[in-house]
Amino acid sequence: MGQLEFMLTHAPASLLILLATAGISLIAFRSGTLMDRYLLFPWKVYRGKEYVRILGYGFLHADFMHLAFNMIALYSVAMYVEAVAGTGRFLAIYFGSMVGAALPPVFLKRNNPDYRALGASGAVSGLFFAGMLYFPTAKVMLLFLPIPMPWPVFAVLFIVGSIFGARKNWGNVGHDVHLYGALSGLLLTITLDPSSIGRFLAGVGLG
Repeated sequence: MGQLEFMLTHAPASLLILLATAGISLIAFRSGTLMDRYLLFPWKVYRGKEYVRILGYGFLHADFMHLAFNMIALYSVAMYVEAVAGTGRFLAIYFGSMVGAALPPVFLKRNNPDYRALGASGAVSGLFFAGMLYFPTAKVMLLFLPIPMPWPVFAVLFIVGSIFGARKNWGNVGHDVHLYGALSGLLLTITLDPSSIGRFLAGVGLG
């Protein structure tokens, strides 16, 4: 079974999210109005009650490279999480992580008119931590660091890197959004599917 057939059969929501995110982002590249209306801007969410931004930002990207990186990451994990968790849980984890990644910055940065964030990386981070619970023995690697590593090791490095990145303001990257998205995905997966924690523990030899 090819991957497209696999997605159509076992992960239709993953395919739809990929297509919708890529399509909306490409349209937004040509529409400054669309970008400005839906990116995560805590100043306007808090004062203007523009709550649509809490979801809208996840369908926008800064440029083609940003979009490509997130879509590759989404493609690499979404279909497998949906196949094992089920479409309902998958959607709850994905959009719950997107919202969970946005809410802390909305509160913490509400008085900062310069803070903005966009991209699917908060939701994708949530999926990666869901994937860790479901597939703890699998190995993952980064595009810029092509060294396979156990998924739990990657998760620890991701958390540490996100914390330090947020504190040190490394690069033009929403490290805080990544961190909150990852933690949201972890908690949502355990809450929605308690058997996932047993699967994880068994996979790492603690079950």
